[in-house]
Amino acid sequence: MSLDIKENTEVKDKILEAATSLFWQYGTRSVTMDEIAKEIAVSKKTIYQYFKDKNEIVCRVMERKHDKQMKEMRELESNADNAIEALLNVSDFMAETFAKVNPSLLFDTKKYHPEAWELHQNRRDQIIESIKGNLRWGIQDGLYREDLPLEYLAVLRIEQVELAFDGQKFSSDQYELVKVQLAFLDHFIRGLVTLKGFQLLETYKNRKHHD
Repeated sequence: MSLDIKENTEVKDKILEAATSLFWQYGTRSVTMDEIAKEIAVSKKTIYQYFKDKNEIVCRVMERKHDKQMKEMRELESNADNAIEALLNVSDFMAETFAKVNPSLLFDTKKYHPEAWELHQNRRDQIIESIKGNLRWGIQDGLYREDLPLEYLAVLRIEQVELAFDGQKFSSDQYELVKVQLAFLDHFIRGLVTLKGFQLLETYKNRKHHD
């Protein structure tokens, strides 16, 4: 890699990192190109050398964030001893992630950045397959009920996650995003487990409480 290409890549990465930080704090609508430029002490003109407009930045930010999160979740799943532990590990990771996210982020993306939202929607298939894999694992080990409709439940789980971001139903003035997400997950997993799975779930919860 030549020095110029490396330097260009570094500048582009800095722009995307700054934009990610601002979008996660304030949503996308209120963040301007000037504010992104100010965040890394470059001119707005410099940003336009790398990105056509703010919409392209939103698209690239969502792409990178999704890829990074999927990689981290796969690692958590691969290090788990069973499907329930994997689901709880991912849930802890999501709680930590959501604690840093402005609840308006998903709404802003859907309303003002349709291309980025389409990218988000297209990548749902990866998440659906991941959830279905967890469900099959749990059924195989006798931790989840055998009669679970995998496709429906995988879609339901994604809808739950996105529903918590709906400011009209769960206003940030009244509800904490992380608590809503954890309540949804608890409800979801309790509908999956057998008696054996429930006992294991309680063991993990008690262990976490004592830790």
